[in-house]
Amino acid sequence: MDEIATPGITRTPGVRGGRPCIAGTGIRVTDIVTAVQLECSRDEIAQDFELSLEQVNAALEYYRVNSAAIDADMKRQDANFARLVMAGYGRPQSPVLPR
Repeated sequence: MDEIATPGITRTPGVRGGRPCIAGTGIRVTDIVTAVQLECSRDEIAQDFELSLEQVNAALEYYRVNSAAIDADMKRQDANFARLVMAGYGRPQSPVLPR
């Protein structure tokens, strides 16, 4: 599905995997959507990510217009993460602290 551009949101190849980000930042639209799903308020999101409310609203508007594509991307990311965890990726090969 084609994504529709929204003012304040950019996609740059090589930046955050080409995923849509708030213009001038590396903060992905999916970061904002995840915060909303975790029941953070728009004010909390703006403060935590050091964004303006306009930037948060731009990300949420982009999501509203492109929710199918964003949801599919988030699902792929979750599946990849689960696969890597099951494969042991990121686990230390030896204990971190001696026993």
